[in-house]
Amino acid sequence: MTDGTATGASGDARQSRSVASMVFAVLRSGALGLSGLLAIAVWTTILLGVFGDVGPNLRLGLSAVALGLGTGSVALLFLLGRGMGLSYLDFRVPDWRGLGYAVGGVVALFVLQVAVAVALTQVGVQTADHSIEQTAQQGNPQMLLVLIPASWLLIGPGEELLYRNIIQKSLYDTFSKRGALVVASAIFALAHIPAYAIGSTLAATAGTLVIIFLLSLVLGFLYLRTGNLTVSALVHGTFDAIIFAAMYVSMV
Repeated sequence: MTDGTATGASGDARQSRSVASMVFAVLRSGALGLSGLLAIAVWTTILLGVFGDVGPNLRLGLSAVALGLGTGSVALLFLLGRGMGLSYLDFRVPDWRGLGYAVGGVVALFVLQVAVAVALTQVGVQTADHSIEQTAQQGNPQMLLVLIPASWLLIGPGEELLYRNIIQKSLYDTFSKRGALVVASAIFALAHIPAYAIGSTLAATAGTLVIIFLLSLVLGFLYLRTGNLTVSALVHGTFDAIIFAAMYVSMV
């Protein structure tokens, strides 16, 4: 009779290593996401220190620049730490197929956002306002105009660089590609807590994070499907730009 004890013990050891590697990958990715937030805060402080006392519009513009510098800094440190070059980055000019995905992606984001927001309202869950929207509502909607070009130039590319090209792609080594997509989207949603938690209830913040998580799944899918970060960055930037433009129109 064959004794399966050794085989079973070996299988348990491999499973333990697999679970441990998954936990480590999630913690590492969470640390990358947190590092991105810290880097943005550091760059914001540096830029405000250089430019001194500025008005709200320029301050917001500097914050957008800090986002690009912060996410870029973390991405660069990640590449240097792993001994990788810029070839790891997936920014490329999209072909017609990629542009088709971009158009479909923008439509999908808006349809999904409306559908989920309506569903949450039906069960009595409200959503939270972004801190930028709260500030603009206090009598300075012009600040939103700064964010429209920044969405395409800095916000979309910066966030996609960190959360898709760095975090999601690095998770492919440990998870399936779909699993990496889910984990990266969860980290992306959690990274938005500071932007929505101030002045909002816990339920409203949680509802908003659910929407952001689902929207992130779409962005991550576009990146996974095309292998081109420009596509997801274009969709992300266009979505944000339209949101900021709609906010401005509703306030003036």
